Amino acid sequence: MVGRAHATDRVRPYQVSGRTTPPGAARGRPRYPRSVPHPSRRPALVLLVLLAGMLAGACGESAPASFDPTGACATDGSAPGAYPDLEAMIPATFMDAAPELLDSGRNCSDANLGSLVDAGIEEVRFAGGTWTFGAQRAAVLAVFTAPGLTASDLADLYLESATSANRTKILAATSPTIEGRSGRRLDTQTGSRTQTVVAWPAAAPDTVNVVITNDLPDARIDDAIAAFEGR
Repeated sequence: MVGRAHATDRVRPYQVSGRTTPPGAARGRPRYPRSVPHPSRRPALVLLVLLAGMLAGACGESAPASFDPTGACATDGSAPGAYPDLEAMIPATFMDAAPELLDSGRNCSDANLGSLVDAGIEEVRFAGGTWTFGAQRAAVLAVFTAPGLTASDLADLYLESATSANRTKILAATSPTIEGRSGRRLDTQTGSRTQTVVAWPAAAPDTVNVVITNDLPDARIDDAIAAFEGR
């Protein structure tokens, strides 16, 4: 997720959760504790349904000491400064404030990749910044990159998580055009809280921008998208 030597042991808010039954069990690949409530083991890139709780605890426990952002991917993990080039792609400010948390990392386990495995993706690197506004209101601005990764791939992963989550209702799934690029938006509701995920291609190849919000209105979601300034 060079900064601190430790990474968060919880699944990062910008991480999406994949399947409830990790494909790795059938494929024989090593499984890593899921990233979203991070290894308490829910598929990784972030459990939309638990977004509010995860955002609130994003600075939680430390990640495995064995996480190494260099070389072949042996374990999933994240830490501030792991991939400075990706962190530099996160807007420096949103709502006139810097992110409360900024880090980066990668996932390569089937448990955390979820449906991305079916798309032929073996490793995803990511970076994300988290902003909170009290009363469970929060936003995560993130980027994901992998050879051949598309906005639809990530959107399908989030949709899979939301569909399989208890008490979560799909409110809408749309395909907005952002900066002339075809994106995907998913709006869900869990109890009294609403969550929105917007994914669209970044200007850089094989890279996807993602905005995840909890209990924020459309105007603030638009502001978060605009904060990427076309990149």
